[in-house]
Amino acid sequence: MRTASSRRVSMSVGAVLAVAAVTPFVAPAATAAPAQAAVAPAAATVTAPVRVPFLASGGELINAGKTGFLSEDADGRARWTRYADGVSKVIDKRAGDHVRGGGPGSDIVVVAHEVNEAGAEVIYTSTVRVYDMATGAAPVTLDLSASRDTFGMLSGAVGSTLLVSGDQKLKLVDVTGGRPTVRTVGDGYREPFWMPGTLSGTAVALTFNEYYQYDALVVVDVAEGRETGRYQADPATRWVSASFLSPTHVAWMERTGGELVLATAVRGQKEVVRTPLGPGDSQDVTGGLLGDWFLWGATTGNATPWHAFSARSLKDGSTVKLLDHAESATQGPDGTFLVLGTTAARGAGVYRVALGADGRPSAELIAATGEPNDGAAPLAYVGGAPVTVDLDGVAKARLSWKFSTTRADLTVELRRKGSWEDSRTVVRPASGTGAHPDGTLGFDWTGELGDWDPKAAPNGAYDWTVTARPWNGMPSVTTSGTLTVTRSPKPHDFDDDGAPDLVARDKDGYLEQIGTRWDDATGRLVPRRYGTSRLRGWNVYDRVEAAGDLAGSNAADLVTRDRDGVLWLHRGTGSDTRVGYESRVRIGGGWNTYTQFTGGSDLTGDGRADLVAVDKVGDLYLYKSTGSATAPFEPRKKIGFGWGIYNQLTATGQIGGGAAGDLVARDKDGVLWLYLGKGDGTFAPRTRIGGGWNTYADVVGIGDGNKDGRPDVYARTAAGAAYFYAGTGDWKAPFKPRTTTGAGTGTTWGGGAVQQVS
Repeated sequence: MRTASSRRVSMSVGAVLAVAAVTPFVAPAATAAPAQAAVAPAAATVTAPVRVPFLASGGELINAGKTGFLSEDADGRARWTRYADGVSKVIDKRAGDHVRGGGPGSDIVVVAHEVNEAGAEVIYTSTVRVYDMATGAAPVTLDLSASRDTFGMLSGAVGSTLLVSGDQKLKLVDVTGGRPTVRTVGDGYREPFWMPGTLSGTAVALTFNEYYQYDALVVVDVAEGRETGRYQADPATRWVSASFLSPTHVAWMERTGGELVLATAVRGQKEVVRTPLGPGDSQDVTGGLLGDWFLWGATTGNATPWHAFSARSLKDGSTVKLLDHAESATQGPDGTFLVLGTTAARGAGVYRVALGADGRPSAELIAATGEPNDGAAPLAYVGGAPVTVDLDGVAKARLSWKFSTTRADLTVELRRKGSWEDSRTVVRPASGTGAHPDGTLGFDWTGELGDWDPKAAPNGAYDWTVTARPWNGMPSVTTSGTLTVTRSPKPHDFDDDGAPDLVARDKDGYLEQIGTRWDDATGRLVPRRYGTSRLRGWNVYDRVEAAGDLAGSNAADLVTRDRDGVLWLHRGTGSDTRVGYESRVRIGGGWNTYTQFTGGSDLTGDGRADLVAVDKVGDLYLYKSTGSATAPFEPRKKIGFGWGIYNQLTATGQIGGGAAGDLVARDKDGVLWLYLGKGDGTFAPRTRIGGGWNTYADVVGIGDGNKDGRPDVYARTAAGAAYFYAGTGDWKAPFKPRTTTGAGTGTTWGGGAVQQVS
């Protein structure tokens, strides 16, 4: 679906609606010799380039007015910059806002808020704010959605006249004086329209798709509100892009069979001249018409000869190289163009292109980014891509790539194979990060995917795409490859992403599984927005325990005890796409003799999670894991007595810093005790951790929640408050002070009262 937010000419597809300009320009090539166009007017001329450091990382030129120009930087921040002194004003822009200009020579800036309602096929514009940057007056605000007459999608503006596509018409909404007046043009225009450029004062170019087949180009006199010409694209073309308009010509780019073709027509005549420009099926271009010259250059893809921004004569086909590369261009006032690009001689910045006394175009730097001039050497990818990323026990993992220079910005996109889960990171070494001593560019990845609902990246294969944009303004270089994320199995990880998951059974028999993540910004364990799954039928069990990997599948498993005392194994799927557990396997009966049991710690040093249980007389038994799904435990072995004084046992993993898994036990007075595992299934004498733990209904050994390589503990009160205890690795003080967590809070999850959390 197309949206009006695509302003760059390289992204426009469709037809042109335009009108004649007031200012005289060069006559059509078919009827007159080339005129001598004037250089930029004195009012817009500066003796030295002004500074635009905010464009050092790239951006887009949106409009060139009489007193200044409108741009957006690489972060989408819009600014109006005066030619005379370089003073820039940030344009207030909120989420859903898009910025447009009033056309060449116009100092009007329009901020439009676009709405895409759920299920809607067409985006529409609600409010617009119209600024006059020359006067600095307060903006005129208008709600286009308040009336059917003005309802539609804003495609652009000519001065203070807004061009809105709606009801298969072009609506001309004049906001002069604060009270809108509306005129309409055409009937049956396919929506939405597109606006690749405008002419000074009263001319505008719009695009639309007719009958969803191919693109027509229509010339409209905005002042009179009527069509004055129509042009048809080649029916064989895949699509039309980069439409241009001048007082003498209409031009557009056609892509047919992998070839980029320039189509031009003298306005008022039907003949269309098509000039093949070469292979360019994946290239975006920027440029426009300047007198009898076509200005253009490729803005995307790796370096090719096309990336030199050049002028091609519409009369004799001769060419003039203007810049070594251009990112964007916009038509300026009085027969000029503004181009964001670079030259080897002057460096990166905004250039003004105008016709000289000899009728040939030339470029002048009027606004410099201020970066040192690195010449025009193209960037090259050298290698050094990551292959395997081990996220075991680390908060971040370095991802880096080597290019021919570190003076470049990097955009890294990671996408999990077979899914839409991805992450996008922008690295800007100018801000102090990203360039490493070994000459690589990269960043320290937190091991997460997604922005709206961040989650730990599951183990497996990932596609990466890296685009490096050199600071000298030359073409970006894009490379891609594959890497693999690995971790060892985690005792509380049911979806293979390394982050702990909580499971809880409620009174209605539902089993909730809540995904968590470590939030580096707040330093807290937090729940994922959409990381919860809900399974029914678990009220047949009186105990549910997360027991680590019992079945040898590298996925965390559950054990449950039914009300007849039978213990069951529920093997985890180890997948976030196949939620739930494999069919249960009967372990054995008689487990109702136990008052407590817990699993997840490797107590015997064989790398497998074991289980311990306390019977009604207080004896402690070890169930050594076998790694078999059909018979997960060896026969029990008594390893202690007197454990009836405890009302909570929790297998925690190696919280004491030793080689073996440990156990914590809470007595009836609320004191928590640490039992350090020896590695042979027995424990060292207990040490006191602290009192007050009887405030908790559940104490859960969740594994490594904060990605520091040490196991942690989650605790939850009967009132639904939850806390995170980070492990220290020191048996004398195994936990840091508790912090609150939003994971698993509340007394009801999904409707039923929570009975147990594991």
